[in-house]
Amino acid sequence: MVRELFINVMILTAFLFLYYQFKQDSLFTRNSSVRRKIFVGLLSGALGILLMQFSIKVDTETLVDLRQIPVMLVAIYGGWLPTIIAGTLILLARFIMGVTMSAMLAVVLMILSIVCYLYVFRSYQKIWKPTFLSIIVSNIIFTLLTYYLIDTMSMFIYVNIVYWIVSLIGGGFAVYMTEYLRRTTQLFKEYERGSRMDPLTGLNNVRSFDDAINDATKRVNQNQEELSLLVIDIDFFKKVNDTYGHPEGDVILKQIGDILVNVSRPFDIVSRNGGEEFTVILNNCSHHIAIGIAERIKSTVENHSFLINEGKQKITITVSIGVASYPDTTKDINQLYRIADLALYKAKEQGRNRVCSG
Repeated sequence: MVRELFINVMILTAFLFLYYQFKQDSLFTRNSSVRRKIFVGLLSGALGILLMQFSIKVDTETLVDLRQIPVMLVAIYGGWLPTIIAGTLILLARFIMGVTMSAMLAVVLMILSIVCYLYVFRSYQKIWKPTFLSIIVSNIIFTLLTYYLIDTMSMFIYVNIVYWIVSLIGGGFAVYMTEYLRRTTQLFKEYERGSRMDPLTGLNNVRSFDDAINDATKRVNQNQEELSLLVIDIDFFKKVNDTYGHPEGDVILKQIGDILVNVSRPFDIVSRNGGEEFTVILNNCSHHIAIGIAERIKSTVENHSFLINEGKQKITITVSIGVASYPDTTKDINQLYRIADLALYKAKEQGRNRVCSG
């Protein structure tokens, strides 16, 4: 008996680990799509059926295993829909094994357990109290049902002692593993997002810019599209830092980032490439339109009152912008950044606060 229940716990652990290995894109929650809830419900039902294959045969009709645990897990994280799907699938499988009094009582156990899980987990802040409360209530139901199924008192006591111990340990361990894997997945996504995002402005960083420009280059070569690039630099930004301090300079950078996002088109890619340099990748954009967007950015920045010192002081700044476009200003798309950068230097040499074309 202990061997089979131990196998149940190991199957649960392996299944959870594999699920989170293949589903690292997003966490399963009560706000997940109906499609995903159905998928997870079916998956949990399949896990319950797999656990039933390693059941303990108490007698010719009665099976004992941890099929309740997958149902409890989806009740915690997914709500009623995947819980009912998982429970229904497990019950159908139990009836396929044979329609007996034991199977009928298994239906009662599953239905009462589902009601218990959904009620206890309808709203929770800390997970452990409702978890063990649910397991205990489910185990009490199990004890009452097995009292009618198991003939000998010694076997009844033995089965229940082992089941209570293993279900509490197995259920607690399954929730612990799930919480651990969810935290790990969340941290991984945060680190991944942080490695591609500028922490100050929330824009793409230079790594994301490199990937985006490479992807855009491939797409242009495949589809013969146009592509434009803006390289933007804040004029006399060192003077701003020296006069008002670096913290206020950071405030300016954030506001510049907001302006670039708001003025650019929704599908354009805005990045902070480092220091006071920003870029905007204009997909499928001709040189004429790119110049118009650049002029709009320049005018918006020039006319904007930048708030510093917690909003107590207003200053104005300007930007210089270099523009390069494929195939209008260069036939070599791999030179797009270099040409836009040269155009930026031209804008600075001509007095700053202007747009120049490469």
